[in-house]
Amino acid sequence: MTQTIEVSLIDVLNKIDSKIDRLDQKLETKFEQLDNKVDRLSQDVTDIKIRVAKIEERQDNVDKRFNEVDKCFSDINKRFEDSNKRFDDMNKRFDEVNGRLNSLTLGFLSIVGVLVAGLLGIIGKLVFFPQI
Repeated sequence: MTQTIEVSLIDVLNKIDSKIDRLDQKLETKFEQLDNKVDRLSQDVTDIKIRVAKIEERQDNVDKRFNEVDKCFSDINKRFEDSNKRFDDMNKRFDEVNGRLNSLTLGFLSIVGVLVAGLLGIIGKLVFFPQI
């Protein structure tokens, strides 16, 4: 009887060893699969980092372009302000010239008016009082 128990114990131990070996193999395959998945995830993360870096670079380029456009607009605004100042100066000059011409015109017309009044007075005297 001890023989049968020993044989059966050896059989049980062998079966347990074989099951442990199968479990070891399954664990190894699972670990390999897990390692592969981790490697793929690591590669994906690296790819995402590269894409994010490219996007940030593009965004920086766009920001630079916007800054350049803003600088151009500020230059254009300065030019418009300078043009407006020039127009204001020209308007002041035209107003000054207009004032001078108005005073000259009034002076000239007043002289002409006095002369015309005098001539009309002389003509009226000759017409209405021809004997005097």
